[in-house]
Amino acid sequence: MLRIKLSFIPIVIGILLLPITFPIYNKEVVIKVNKGENLDKIIKKLTKARVIQDPYGFKILVLLSKKNLNLSYGWYKLNIYENPRSVLEILSKGKRMTVKVTILEGLRAYQILNLLERQTDMDVKKMDFLIHNRNFILTLGIDANSLEGYLFPDTYIFYMSEEPEQVLKKMVYRMFSILKPNDRIMIGSMEFNTHQILTIASLIEKEAMVGFEKPLIASVIYNRLKKRMPLQIDATILFALGQHKARVYYRDLKVQSPYNTYQHRGLPPGPIANPGYQSILAALHPAKTDYYYYVATGKGDHIFTETYEEHIKAKRKIRNK
Repeated sequence: MLRIKLSFIPIVIGILLLPITFPIYNKEVVIKVNKGENLDKIIKKLTKARVIQDPYGFKILVLLSKKNLNLSYGWYKLNIYENPRSVLEILSKGKRMTVKVTILEGLRAYQILNLLERQTDMDVKKMDFLIHNRNFILTLGIDANSLEGYLFPDTYIFYMSEEPEQVLKKMVYRMFSILKPNDRIMIGSMEFNTHQILTIASLIEKEAMVGFEKPLIASVIYNRLKKRMPLQIDATILFALGQHKARVYYRDLKVQSPYNTYQHRGLPPGPIANPGYQSILAALHPAKTDYYYYVATGKGDHIFTETYEEHIKAKRKIRNK
């Protein structure tokens, strides 16, 4: 029979009651590798964040692998005391952190930039420059002075520090990719080019609050263009003013701008926002009506009329409610 001395029992119990601590190898940390940062600075960051324990050994590993020139900059999610070879693979293959960004229909370019600035670590100043840089725009196959209207509203997965050129290309190429063969055939058969169709779609996007009215608003735009009537769209005034207002006043209609559709006949020089596919479809397939006017009811929809007299009656009706 095995006998245990009683004097050892308290010691054994004491050992069992001691708090057990293990190294935490699965706790995540976030590291940012800046563009142009050298290997020593990167290793210093990794050491400070406790991603690696042996900075000298890690440096030798990197140098022997000859991957020190291929460490991609950006944000990385790593584990504390991660396997050095795994760290090297993640950095050299650019397995960077991503972010999901949803761009809503009807946003202007500056609003998209504000959104990206809040949710990512991108160089939005450079992106703003590229949006208005004709040389860059031409490389995308677009003959315009701005990418306004070409940044397709959608949900995107970007790297946290993705290059501005790549971000803009993704949005522009997405816009072109959603145009189906029938859409392209329709544009080719119309008297308006792609830039003008996107301009019309942007007007529809900013004017329509409900989807079913978009083809109706499109019909008003085309009917007015055919009669060479000024479009008189308030959204273009707000674009010219460069600000959002709940109401457009008569004094606002005097703003000097080619986007002032009260002063200038025909379409404005370009899109005033970035339209969604439904608005593009409405621009391609307007309803067949004799409407030349519409007025907002204040409930999200509009009253459409054929004559100016009917239009005035509709406005009075809304005011008297």
